[in-house]
Amino acid sequence: MKEDLDKVPEILAPIQNWKTLKFIDNLPDAIYFGVQNYNMRKKADNFTIDDLGKITKFCHEQKNPIKAYLCTNIVIYNNELDELECIIKRAKDAKIDAIIAHDIAAINLSRKYNIPFHISTQANISNIESAQFYEDLAAERINLARELSLKQIIDIKKQLNKSEIECFVHGSMCTSISGRCYFSAEICKSQEFSANRGNCVQPCRRKWTVIDDQANKFIYDGKMFLNAKDLCMIEYIPQLMEAEIDAFKIEGRMKDPLYVKTVVQTYKKAIESYYNNTFTLKKAKKWKERLSEVFNRGFHTGFYFNTPTIEDIEMEYRGNISKYRRKYIGKVLSYKRDEKIANVIIEAIDERISKEDPIIIESHNSFYTDKIHTLAFQGTRYDSIIRKNSDDPLSINITLKKVIEKNAKIYKLIKREKINIEVN
Repeated sequence: MKEDLDKVPEILAPIQNWKTLKFIDNLPDAIYFGVQNYNMRKKADNFTIDDLGKITKFCHEQKNPIKAYLCTNIVIYNNELDELECIIKRAKDAKIDAIIAHDIAAINLSRKYNIPFHISTQANISNIESAQFYEDLAAERINLARELSLKQIIDIKKQLNKSEIECFVHGSMCTSISGRCYFSAEICKSQEFSANRGNCVQPCRRKWTVIDDQANKFIYDGKMFLNAKDLCMIEYIPQLMEAEIDAFKIEGRMKDPLYVKTVVQTYKKAIESYYNNTFTLKKAKKWKERLSEVFNRGFHTGFYFNTPTIEDIEMEYRGNISKYRRKYIGKVLSYKRDEKIANVIIEAIDERISKEDPIIIESHNSFYTDKIHTLAFQGTRYDSIIRKNSDDPLSINITLKKVIEKNAKIYKLIKREKINIEVN
């Protein structure tokens, strides 16, 4: 067993809505989320300001209390200061554990209402002078620039007196400096679509043609040469632990609940394995395989060990390259609580549905995974069933573990043999 257990890093999970928050159970040590328009994921299914108290109540009342951090990390303009102050004041009343901030206005308002604050990666803190500046402002935690090597992170960590260090360990990577990008706003000809305002249209994930006008030749002809692969540090947990990084942050506030839960579970197992002296590269490779089953663009190690090269760009495939995808099969018509049986109308044509099939059940308010335990049609049980006629509805009964809502959609998880180019 490793000594100094109080140094266990915090696992910080991305949350966009109630579905994700409830689905991840009691797994993360902390969550980060946004409300309304003042965070870097404006397109996410963000919470409302009226949810603040409910979120902290839910998190703090868990068996292992979860900390809740509110993102207010976009560029702030003059006409938004009153509304920003209202949000931060409401966060104080709701007992939010910390504000994640970038703009000095958000930092000063956090200080005014005596709320702990963490400095966002948007501040691009890449040296000790910058880090100490925010430490002197009383920043509880500093999320260092993603462009730092592990050695540079260690050097900064050693020279800080009070502020904690937070680093991203998994998820999407932006090709611009710590996500501070004007590409989206430029091609849309509007600041409304600025990445710095949380509304990026992700032009870096598109195909582009680049011409060298002096050499009069194509450098890239219809390639996604800006499409960075995802960060994945699961094989290097020992090095990150020994660097005494205080919090491991997972990217993904636009991702579905299954992604968040899978990634949090996997990194938690890796950390526990390190402390139990059972961490091996063989285990790490299996964990990496598990991570590859949910959304990813391929993996690399960011700037931790080397500056990324063209090998760390996914040139050919757009969006998710995981071999697993969800296939819509139907929706719930009713649910018998005492028998745990759902009556389901099958809407997918020529899709075989079988016992033990892994499925996702999702509604506006809930999300969970299960498998089909039993399957019956007109009172007779079958091992599998398929709807052939597109004109006739097929109503079947399946046994599920949990109570599910009427009209909840059911998806079957399918392993695909070939990766198709998908729009993200």
